[in-house]
Amino acid sequence: MSQVAFSVAAIGLILLLGVLLKLLSERRGYPLTLFLLLLGIIVGPVLGWFKPAESLTSVSSFITLALILVLFDAGMGMDLKKISKSFAAPFAYGTITAILTVIFVAVIFKLLLGLEWVFALLLGSLLASTDLTIISPIFRNLKVRPKLREYIEIESSVNSILAAVMVVVLINFINTGTQLSFSINVLSEGIQTLLYNIFVGAGLGVMLGYAILKFIKRLTMGEMPHIVMFGALFFTYALSEILGASGIATALAVGIVFGNSRLKVPSIIKSFGGEMELILVTFVYVILGAIISFEVMKTAILPAILLIGVVYLARFVATKYFASQFQQYNKFLVLSSPRGITCAVLTLNYANLFPNPELIIGLVFSVVLVSSFSMFALPKTLAVK
Repeated sequence: MSQVAFSVAAIGLILLLGVLLKLLSERRGYPLTLFLLLLGIIVGPVLGWFKPAESLTSVSSFITLALILVLFDAGMGMDLKKISKSFAAPFAYGTITAILTVIFVAVIFKLLLGLEWVFALLLGSLLASTDLTIISPIFRNLKVRPKLREYIEIESSVNSILAAVMVVVLINFINTGTQLSFSINVLSEGIQTLLYNIFVGAGLGVMLGYAILKFIKRLTMGEMPHIVMFGALFFTYALSEILGASGIATALAVGIVFGNSRLKVPSIIKSFGGEMELILVTFVYVILGAIISFEVMKTAILPAILLIGVVYLARFVATKYFASQFQQYNKFLVLSSPRGITCAVLTLNYANLFPNPELIIGLVFSVVLVSSFSMFALPKTLAVK
């Protein structure tokens, strides 16, 4: 079999398995992430069929597309009317969990790995987001109080955005060669960059989202409104990034506009977007699993265990002191914090900036894998009513 034919066969097999595993996840409540990571390990370091590390730069654009679609879909699923009634508490909780994760990870791994502060904080930011796409199918198979479910979903959306924006801010420091310090001037500059990224990015998303929606409403099915819509979404993301704002906030804002507008969104957009998202997300997780080096993991086993412990410690502290209305569900809140697509995409995009990218990918992979396994403990640990 030629190399081209073999590659095509492998892509087809991965897609088929991705669909099968997604159906299994939805029907049985199993974390899709876990099985896709294991599939990546099998086709990557075990069998040697897939070696994304050799062309990581070329797959970064592909990975970014997955993030845009995931954020757009998350935005479409947010009902602003419901959220506005109970937004403050999960927003505060999501913000605090993200910040504590960044601080705890940065301090420990600054000491352990001798990283510069900007890289230590970047590592924490890569791990600060939890994944709604893993939690949602599992929640369908659990009897979760509606308020608790809504609380976790809002919190997950908030910390994903905040983590992504913090990564963007830190990348700006790295790319411009600005020395990171904790002086008033530097902190002020960081806050200004943060606010610019969020508000300009979100503002562009709202304005262009409405413009895109009004335009595609005029198109017939034969004029392919779904293709026009997603082309415009990707262009909008790029425009936001070119202007120095957060394309992540822009993609989410466009999704929120589509999910909350009085104008009816063509049904083909939801179905086509879901299919594209499945394809891209499948390959992101498989890439993350395939890129792992067993040799690196052997040497990083102790740091990985420590990192997993630090991430859950940050979650535990935030839950204990800042989620007072759900104190009886502390264990549930702590365990329902899988790291997923946002974490994977950001890591694969920016790991090459670290002095030791293979180690960083291995450490993040460990957290994603273990946090996916922890989903199995939810039904057994608590009988949530």
